[in-house]
Amino acid sequence: MPKILIVEDDIKLASRLTDWLKHERHTVELAKDGQEAAGYLAMDKFDVIILDIVLPGVSGIDVCRQFRSRGGTTPILMLTGKTEIQDKTLGLDSGADDYLTKPFDAQELSARIRALLRRSTHLTENVLVVGRLSLDIASHRLLVDNKEVPLLPKEYSILEFLMRRPNHVFSPDDLLRRVWESDSEATITSLRQYIYQLRKKLSAFGIESIATVHGVGYRLEA
Repeated sequence: MPKILIVEDDIKLASRLTDWLKHERHTVELAKDGQEAAGYLAMDKFDVIILDIVLPGVSGIDVCRQFRSRGGTTPILMLTGKTEIQDKTLGLDSGADDYLTKPFDAQELSARIRALLRRSTHLTENVLVVGRLSLDIASHRLLVDNKEVPLLPKEYSILEFLMRRPNHVFSPDDLLRRVWESDSEATITSLRQYIYQLRKKLSAFGIESIATVHGVGYRLEA
C-alpha cells in the first residue's frame, strides 16, 4: 500500500486526513511539526508527503526546501489556507509538486494523490526497471535480460502497475479498481488467472518476483 506522511499541526484536520487515507488503503504516518517531519524523512521512505505550509517552528516551505536540498524526490502536496498567487508560487518554487487550498474535499485530495503516485515512478527514458525486468512504456514491451517476453494487454497493465510501486502490497480489490477502472465485468478470479499467466512467463526466466502476501494481496519484489 502507498505510504503517506502527513505534516499537519491542526489535530482535528490531521485526524480526518488520517482516517480518510487509511480508508483509501494508504499507510499513514503523522508529524505535527517540521522538526518531527524531518525525523520521519530521515528514517523512512514515503510515496507522497502532504505538507501544511504553516507549521509551528520550521515552516512547510523550509521543510520542503531542506528535503529537496538533500536530494529528496518524494512528491509533495502542499496544503495552504492562503489563496494569494504569490504564496502558491512560493510553495511550488520551494519544491512542492502540487498544492491544495483549505478547505478542500476529500475526493479531490485523493485524486491529487493518485496523480502524484502516477508521476513518482522511477522512469529513465520511458523505461521502468525492477531487477531483471525492463518495461518499455512507449512500446509496451517487456524485456528480461534483453529478451522480449510477449504479454497480453491486461498482463502488461498489471505488471506496469506493480513495477511502478515495487515492494508495495496491493489487495485484489486495489488491482481491480486501478487496472480495470472502467471494466465492470472484471473479477478476482480473472485477476488471479492473469497473475498466474504472468508468473508462468516470468518463471521461464527464473524470476519469481510476484509474491502473494496471504490474506492481503500481491507485491512485486525488487
